[in-house]
Amino acid sequence: MILLVRLDRTQAYLLKDVLAVNGIKAHVFNENMSSIVGDVPPEVAWPQVWLDDDADRERAVAVLRDYHAARNRQGVLFCGACREENPATFELCWNCGTAL
Repeated sequence: MILLVRLDRTQAYLLKDVLAVNGIKAHVFNENMSSIVGDVPPEVAWPQVWLDDDADRERAVAVLRDYHAARNRQGVLFCGACREENPATFELCWNCGTAL
């Protein structure tokens, strides 16, 4: 089952890895098809993330929704260990490596 389209190859592999970290198996389809754009409609050639198991779709959508929300956070976070200021999008303190 196709989960995501309109990605570049780097984005597709990043999102595939985000799913894998959460125990969801997926693969990238059309990773090397950009050269045929013009001969076929662009949406046919864009890299796509496909789930290996359709039963994972609901959970995959939730994981990716949370991932995108975290990437769009604004503001700052202060590390609980060293009190260093970090951008809100960081998961680890840049100074000491502690999870934020």
